[in-house]
Amino acid sequence: MDFPENILAILPAPSRAKLESLLIERDAARAAYVAASDAWQAARQEHGLLEARVKQQLACFQGYEVLAPGEAFRRGAAEAAKSEAEERLMGPVVASKRRLDLAAAAMERAAERQASFGYLENIQQWLSRIVSLGAPRFEHFAPPPPKSRDPVAEVQKLRAELSELDAAWAQAENAPAPVSELKSRFLAELDAIAARGAPKVNHAARAGSPVNLAAALRVRHEPVALPGADAPQFALSGDAGASFFAWLHRDLIAERITALIDAAAPATGALTDDDRDREFSRISARRLELERQEEALIVAAEQEGRAIQRRRDADPRAVLEVAES
Repeated sequence: MDFPENILAILPAPSRAKLESLLIERDAARAAYVAASDAWQAARQEHGLLEARVKQQLACFQGYEVLAPGEAFRRGAAEAAKSEAEERLMGPVVASKRRLDLAAAAMERAAERQASFGYLENIQQWLSRIVSLGAPRFEHFAPPPPKSRDPVAEVQKLRAELSELDAAWAQAENAPAPVSELKSRFLAELDAIAARGAPKVNHAARAGSPVNLAAALRVRHEPVALPGADAPQFALSGDAGASFFAWLHRDLIAERITALIDAAAPATGALTDDDRDREFSRISARRLELERQEEALIVAAEQEGRAIQRRRDADPRAVLEVAES
């Protein structure tokens, strides 16, 4: 992830310092993960070698017992000796497996910590795009956190509202268009087709049809030259009178299709383009407001020694505490 000087330079000093601090923490998390991964690999190798060696020893084990002169062979002596040897030899293997499990858990925690900085990728892409479009003038903007005795609970509350805003955005994005708008667009399409099919009368015609209706109803089979084709190719042209019949039955088609639009129209939820744009603007403004509050709570919690993980899709303006001046 690259944050060259031309990207960092557009940020106000406090925002740049915050980003550089976050990058240092990310690099430390990455180094911790590498170390944890190396430790896990070493523990896995140690456990594998030790377990293989003990299994080989147990496979070759022969239990026996030296009995006093004149005593009968005690039944089960060999099995007992083998069981005791197996327990003694497996002790280090069990210990190495415990160390392996601990190393795996440590590596998992380190991986989660490293992944928690995924939001920096979103910030890098946003800043790169801003610079490519011509950097605006930013000012530092860090609103105070909402008053709360429990920042973690307050952040969860804010994130619940952010989820509701996501649902509202999806609802607006998929909202049906008003029936009147659908009818207007359909009638415009129908009139354009009918206009192409409207017959033209030639008052100067002295022979044949003055409207040449046959030409309007004809489909032509015309040769087409295609590079590399061995045999001649043909294509159809003309609409076989479809536009003419649309002109002829324009009012009937309009009546039938508008009735279909009415029948399929949802009862509620329709939005015009302007209404939908206003809803998008409202959601965006409210979302940024909530994300600024969320970031302020995260910063306040960090100052108290409590870590709250940032969302991967956190708004860069909120994390960097910037606003366009």
